[in-house]
Amino acid sequence: GEATLAKDYLAALDWRAVLNAGLDQIWRRYDAILTPATPTPAPEGFASTGPAIFNGLWTFCGTPAVTLPLLEAGNGMPIGVQLVGRRGDDARLLRTARWLTTRLAAQAEG
Repeated sequence: GEATLAKDYLAALDWRAVLNAGLDQIWRRYDAILTPATPTPAPEGFASTGPAIFNGLWTFCGTPAVTLPLLEAGNGMPIGVQLVGRRGDDARLLRTARWLTTRLAAQAEG
C-alpha cells in the first residue's frame, strides 16, 4: 500500500468495476464459478497452505469464495477446488457448495 501511487490505485478501482460488470453477466446464468484453488496439491505439514495465486482475483473483486477438498493427489494430500459466488451472496455460495459436495458424495457411494 505505501508504494502504490494514487493514480494506480484509482486505475485498479476502475479495472475492478469492469471485472465486476463482466462477472455480473455470469451471475445472470450461473450460481457459482468452479476453479482450481491452487496450482498444486496441498503441501504436507502445517508450515504452508500452498500458493494462493488463484485467490487474488476474487479478493480483488470482493466475491466470496470457498475451497473444497474434492480431489486427492497421488500422495494422499487434498487438491482443492474453489467455488466463487456473486458479491454479497455468500449464503447462496455456501448452499451451492453443500449441493456439490452432497452430489459428489452420493456418486462416490454408489
